[in-house]
Amino acid sequence: MKQNIEICSGCIARSTEARAESPVESRKLFLAEVQAALTARRPDVEWNLSTVSCMRFCPENKLSIVVLNRMGMTRGSVVDTIVEDILIRIDRP
Repeated sequence: MKQNIEICSGCIARSTEARAESPVESRKLFLAEVQAALTARRPDVEWNLSTVSCMRFCPENKLSIVVLNRMGMTRGSVVDTIVEDILIRIDRP
């Protein structure tokens, strides 16, 4: 099964710690961490992560995500919380 996930690039920049010297590299590293965690939890799914701009004013330490074509917000900005929120939305559509 293939699953597309979109995460707001503005939320990533605003709510996550810097992982590299440039914002672009930080975003790439963050997405790689999320993808690795998703693959570890659900290896049966082919994860396709991408970034979009949600154009919303999201609270700090929360990210806008799109799962199963529905926009929502995560409960936090750490990788484990984001992965849990994605899996909850997939398992209970």
